[in-house]
Amino acid sequence: MKPRLPAALGLAALVACATASPGAPVALSPVPPGPVALEFHASGEVLWAYVRQESTRRASYDGWRVTGPSVSLVRGPDGLWHGTFQGRDALLAAVPGKITGTGIDISVLRQADGSIAVSGSWLGAPVGFQLAGDRVRGSAGANSFDLWRAGPGMYSNDAAGLLTLAGDAARLEEPVMPQLPLAMLAVLLQ
Repeated sequence: MKPRLPAALGLAALVACATASPGAPVALSPVPPGPVALEFHASGEVLWAYVRQESTRRASYDGWRVTGPSVSLVRGPDGLWHGTFQGRDALLAAVPGKITGTGIDISVLRQADGSIAVSGSWLGAPVGFQLAGDRVRGSAGANSFDLWRAGPGMYSNDAAGLLTLAGDAARLEEPVMPQLPLAMLAVLLQ
């Protein structure tokens, strides 16, 4: 008796899925020494500029804060991130590969190809995007994007907009965690 091809292919796909790794958790960045600095000095910045509009969204961060028009988070002595996000109070916990809070469950995983996958849900909005040296694609809430590298730290397509990762944000090989994913969410979620 010959095995049927669809059944054999299905079994092969099932075995491949069972052995494939979803990715490695992105490590948390070290807490800076000493107390929170009184003055904010951004070490990384994420900027989203619409191509056909004169509007931009921006979020910056350092070792202690993520700040911008829609986000104001500070790392507390307890390791939790306190503040506001899009006008709502936020209390977030970060562990390697994960950011959680009330209504928030985000995974941040390093993929085999070196890219960073950010996925889950943020206050009911689905999140699923991938950051790579040559491409940023996916969706965050109602915002879908497929952007190609346009220059150092810059990703664009002619229809959507320009995403710029500056300073530490452009270091995808050693992302500042959880600040980079939080800044990305602050500019990409609508």
